[in-house]
Amino acid sequence: MGLFGLAVLAGVGAVSNAAPARASVHAAAQPSSPPPSVAPVPGPLRDEALRLLAQPSLAGAAWRSLGPDVVPVLAALTEDPNVPDAQRMRAVTALSLVEAPQAGQTLQAMMEDPRRPADVRTRAAAALGQCLGFEAVTALRARLEDRDVRIREAVAQALGRLGGQQVREALEERLPREDVPQVREALQQGLTLAEP
Repeated sequence: MGLFGLAVLAGVGAVSNAAPARASVHAAAQPSSPPPSVAPVPGPLRDEALRLLAQPSLAGAAWRSLGPDVVPVLAALTEDPNVPDAQRMRAVTALSLVEAPQAGQTLQAMMEDPRRPADVRTRAAAALGQCLGFEAVTALRARLEDRDVRIREAVAQALGRLGGQQVREALEERLPREDVPQVREALQQGLTLAEP
């Protein structure tokens, strides 16, 4: 019993598993720290992804044919400063075209990470709705409370494109509490789009 108490105080064993989670949540709450760096993924899959991102349109079939292994490649490309901005943004959108559960998880993580640039987060919000459909409503709804005006605006638009009763309720609930005109307009547009 005494050894167990010492182990708990020392932070070892099963109890210490909670500590990293608290630390990562605390780290995520600090907007001043840079986004986590993702090492470039070399190889033919990266080369093929870059080739597809340079095309004038994103072909869903091409991304689906690459399979789930392309998800970490696209995630890395979104953070690679050597990749042109336009291709980095297209990499975020391309994640919505990959048929793999981790694509939606990656997009949600991008949208929720306050350390990421707003353009990545807003693109991730739109792509998440395209990727998961109604399954994205809960994650998107939570971002209607985001500190960043641009994220709230993008989320309102993404929700409006999804439509449905649950979306209408979320947008109607947020509208009277929103005081930024551009976000209020996006909420109202979302409500118009969400009309049954």
